[in-house]
Amino acid sequence: MTQPPTSELPVLRKVVRSSTIDLIADQIRNAIYSGSLSPGQSINEVRTAELLVVSRPSLREALQRLVSEGVMTHAPGRGVWVKRMKPADIGDVYAVREAIEVQAVKIVIRSKKPTAGILQALDRLEHAIEGNTARLIGDADLDFHHSIVACSGSVRLTDLMKVSMVHTRLLSLSDPRGYEVRCDLIETHRELAEAVAAGDEAASLDIVGRVMAGAAARLRNPAAEPDAVVVKADDRDAPIDDQWSALRDTMKP
Repeated sequence: MTQPPTSELPVLRKVVRSSTIDLIADQIRNAIYSGSLSPGQSINEVRTAELLVVSRPSLREALQRLVSEGVMTHAPGRGVWVKRMKPADIGDVYAVREAIEVQAVKIVIRSKKPTAGILQALDRLEHAIEGNTARLIGDADLDFHHSIVACSGSVRLTDLMKVSMVHTRLLSLSDPRGYEVRCDLIETHRELAEAVAAGDEAASLDIVGRVMAGAAARLRNPAAEPDAVVVKADDRDAPIDDQWSALRDTMKP
């Protein structure tokens, strides 16, 4: 299977008249999501502005937006850096994820929205699991959940999900045990896709709740699920030599 060159947030790209600030924020979110910018990594304002060919005021405004989203952290005299998530963040991140996906499921089912995108995302997840590469499985898993929100047609929920996905990725990248994903939940994802397609709201919401609770519990204590099948990141998951590579030596965590 051909691997994509880098992880990228599966957000809708057809945005009319995107501002420079929007585009800068999207580039940095994608860099964090892909692992090109890691938790704790500081942002060299001058070099980053040069890399993105933007003004420093525009970069600062984009960084402030990311700080307000909880993706980055700022302290006077210390600059801005990618947020390093803590165990205390786990419950909150997954509570928000669940709220977004629950509302999306309700819209999809009650408005009888087309669900082909969800089934297509499920197929991509199955293929990613066959490839046995942690980051690709993680991408496909989040892509599947994003597809449910995208099918709702809600621009606001999609925007919230975009940020929530970065938070989810940061939780995994901040784990001192290293990045890993669980790859034995395909049947649960299939059940969710089928329940949404069938219009079974109660079953769909129950599965969403179980998936979120299980993911949060595993991050808190992997030993609680000794039978879980997990794939750990290896050299295949390292960031490729992308546009951010020239800055990494000057932006160490």
